[in-house]
Amino acid sequence: MKISMPPAITLKDNTPATDTVKEAKLRKSCKDFEAIILKQLLTTMRKSVPKSGLFNDSFADGIYQSMADDELAKNMAHKKGVGFGDALYKKLSGQIKDPF
Repeated sequence: MKISMPPAITLKDNTPATDTVKEAKLRKSCKDFEAIILKQLLTTMRKSVPKSGLFNDSFADGIYQSMADDELAKNMAHKKGVGFGDALYKKLSGQIKDPF
């Protein structure tokens, strides 16, 4: 007599299409995280440059510079990047698929 196990009950759909959506979300999240790190790097580097006093630094200039650094960091991360996002993606991508 052969006893067969009932099919496993899953709460979520684990089709290959679902995995590619998860991979795309993970890749975007890793690139966004890299953009945050690059923004912090740019902000810290900008603070290390001494002020010459040639131009008046206003509140609006600071906001504009922060927005410009934010867009620069996003472009750097989502184009070629430094590699933080890719390394993080490689580390986390193995955890997308269930081992069962």
